[in-house]
Amino acid sequence: MKNYSNAYEFYIKNSPLLIMTPHSGRNYDSKFLKYINLNLNELRNTEDFCVDHLFSQNNKKFSFLNAKFPRIFVDANRSPLEIDKNMWEDSNLKNLFNSNSNKVINGIGVFAKYNLFGKYLYPSKLPFSEAKWRLLNYYFPYHKKIREIINITKNQYKKMVALDCHSMSSALVNDKTDIVVSNVDNKSSSKELLTLIENSFKHYSYKTKTNNPFKGGFITSNYGNPKKNIHFLQIEINKKLYMNENNMKLKKNNFLKLKVCFDNLIKDVLRYLYN
Repeated sequence: MKNYSNAYEFYIKNSPLLIMTPHSGRNYDSKFLKYINLNLNELRNTEDFCVDHLFSQNNKKFSFLNAKFPRIFVDANRSPLEIDKNMWEDSNLKNLFNSNSNKVINGIGVFAKYNLFGKYLYPSKLPFSEAKWRLLNYYFPYHKKIREIINITKNQYKKMVALDCHSMSSALVNDKTDIVVSNVDNKSSSKELLTLIENSFKHYSYKTKTNNPFKGGFITSNYGNPKKNIHFLQIEINKKLYMNENNMKLKKNNFLKLKVCFDNLIKDVLRYLYN
């Protein structure tokens, strides 16, 4: 089954493996662009650039869910309560927000305040109707689809694995970090599976770290439940491996190598699941 909405594109296959790319979206809503101070190029540096293109839609071995909206517009890898109450005109819902979360304090809650280089997005407060519209039309539909795919998969298979795939600015890690694999310190997946994925990357000579500096975001921590055989892991790819971060151009040979690595990773995970 393959389908689309304003919020996401997906296909569901008869497979125990789900791959997600919640930060690769590049459909910038025209209403959003009218609110902000920055041009499109100043926004796009926050994207997990082309991570969704690592996974061929002709592959029949896994289900796939990609957010079409950009993370700077709505960040699906946050709690729906991680909202900065100071961004909005008066609302009687402000007491519900978790404005003390570190993500919100740093300006990267569900609704980002800054671009990657710290430039402020909005010249003034926004009407709270805008927040509700984004949540109802983008955030919640994406998470509803995650739950739907989990339910479909668990009805068919005893065990499932979801890989939540991202890329990270090279400025966030040192030169010895190509890939970060995280599972919330073994709370969102088994340690065995974490090691398997790490070794799969090492087979292609990528330098990996586990749960450092990232432990996993809201998606992995909220949906991963190893006790119920639902294993969620977050994968972060150093952008310098496959792209020029200044002009946002792919390094084609590097990207192809990474794609081959992920093809092999998928085989490794499926072999683990079917054994």
